[in-house]
Amino acid sequence: MIADPELEQAFELFRKGDMEHSVPVLLQYAEEGDPEVQSFVGTLYASGEGVEKDLEEANNWFSAAASQGFGDAEYNLGYDYMEGLGVEKDEETAFDLFSRAAEHGSAMGALHEAMCVAEGRGTEKDEKKGEELLSLSERSEDVAVLSRLGLFYYESGRYVRAAVVLRKAADRGDPFSQYLLGTMYIDRLGVQKDDREARKWLGKAAKAGIPEAVEALGELNG
Repeated sequence: MIADPELEQAFELFRKGDMEHSVPVLLQYAEEGDPEVQSFVGTLYASGEGVEKDLEEANNWFSAAASQGFGDAEYNLGYDYMEGLGVEKDEETAFDLFSRAAEHGSAMGALHEAMCVAEGRGTEKDEKKGEELLSLSERSEDVAVLSRLGLFYYESGRYVRAAVVLRKAADRGDPFSQYLLGTMYIDRLGVQKDDREARKWLGKAAKAGIPEAVEALGELNG
């Protein structure tokens, strides 16, 4: 994004919760064609933050930014096609968008491309290539990527790898990863049963406001 004092101020006001003075400016820049702002505005419409929630409008903005090769928007649009959010579900289109996002530097796009290849969603299944791509995502420093990858391994029953990746995300402060890792220490999934470690991670997740962690911690403490 080109440094622009007015735009920087708008983002600062948004971070402070001043929607009245920030959102109109952000919409103006999006309409003028700034792909990063277009992608950001898309996330606002997707979440309903500062604007009325509208998934179709979110995808319009993601599409506008994606047409300029903005990786995060390509990922977001791909995710919505994969899940059928505001658009008709289309896994092939989703995979194409994830691949483009990966090419344009989106770590989350690269992860979803890898998961698609590993599972054969939207593309031909190729376990070897999928493993290679998943291994690359394991090296990511992006907490959201590590958390999602850890969950993917967990849901696939690959608990040892799940524990390793979730630990990376948990160490970086991700509450969901802390919660899931804590339960793994209780259930002896991919790690040795260790109530002390379970309390440690569940405690962190509970403090971060994860209700399931509060419940699990209560059960563990009897």
